Amino acid sequence: MNSFSVFAGVCLFFACALIGLWLKKRLVKRASFYEDYYRYLVFANEKIAYERMPVKEIIKNYSKGEKTDFNSFLTGESASPPLSEKQLDAIKAYLSEIGTTDADTQIASLNAKCAEMKRFTEEKCVKFRKDASLYFKLFVLLGIVAFILIV
Repeated sequence: MNSFSVFAGVCLFFACALIGLWLKKRLVKRASFYEDYYRYLVFANEKIAYERMPVKEIIKNYSKGEKTDFNSFLTGESASPPLSEKQLDAIKAYLSEIGTTDADTQIASLNAKCAEMKRFTEEKCVKFRKDASLYFKLFVLLGIVAFILIV
């Protein structure tokens, strides 16, 4: 057991732990992005149904003071949301449709989308958070095994 193998083992352990931490952070950010999207849909539904508020005011009122990935995405600021381009395009397409039809049709559409996103966040976002914890633990374990094998 020389110092080089110990150093290499420690470096490999930390590299594995950092990869696990990166994956965990990415999955948690993805879950929070979808949860923020769901909250925005509920907020927009309430504002359109009860106050007949225009979409630009809804966006302005929703993103007051908070700096989340979804708020940056919603306001068009340059950000890197943790979703694929296909998923972002689907969200952009739906968000661009809000406010283009009459209020009753829009409310019905938002109610349906809210119900869909509620089911999605209850199932998938919980899974994202569980998987994030699992990936971090697995990569730390992989780092420990790599350390033991090298040393």
